[in-house]
Amino acid sequence: MMIIDTEKKCLTRSDKRAERTRKKLESAALEVFTEYGLDATTIEDITQRADLGKGTFYRHFKDKEEIATILVDLAIEELLERLRTPEKQIRTLSEAIEHLLEAHYRFFLEEYEKFILLFQGRLLVKLERRISEKMEGPYTRYLCEMESVLSPFIGEKIDPTKIRRLSCAVAGFVFGFFSFAMIGMELEQVESSIQPLRQSFVRSLSSFLGHLPEHKESEPL
Repeated sequence: MMIIDTEKKCLTRSDKRAERTRKKLESAALEVFTEYGLDATTIEDITQRADLGKGTFYRHFKDKEEIATILVDLAIEELLERLRTPEKQIRTLSEAIEHLLEAHYRFFLEEYEKFILLFQGRLLVKLERRISEKMEGPYTRYLCEMESVLSPFIGEKIDPTKIRRLSCAVAGFVFGFFSFAMIGMELEQVESSIQPLRQSFVRSLSSFLGHLPEHKESEPL
């Protein structure tokens, strides 16, 4: 009995050590992807930043595409959690759009490296490069989550492609604005610049969809 327990403890320590190594590689990859870009980064860049050997990398990941996809997937899940948990009850289409913009904005401020990674991954998906095939799933989940936030305020009989385009418009605004912010804006400049743009974007989008109900009417009894 004692032998079995000792083996289990040793296995647990080994698992924990492997998990720490894996997390170290993921953290290093996130850093270099942010600095060099997904395309330009090499496995050697990742292992040098992690102070580990290439053999160690290949014991945990098949290739660069795999670790990039895992990081994108994890970042998407963090962003989705913000999209799912509004700070207050959403009652109109305008408030739904505002919630989505605010969730992205907070993610940019609090998880800058992960936001950069998602921005780069989104470009690769759009450009249909080899790495994008594996990343398509996480970005599809991302768009579907935004659709679930917007759908209740657009009506049940609206063509689903229009809701998808609306979600894409929100994503385009967010990633488009912050692509400029990343060039060299100070935090104060980002905050002062995005507010009027956000307000204008919400008004324009809501006005464009003005012929649609902003909330569902109750069915007559």
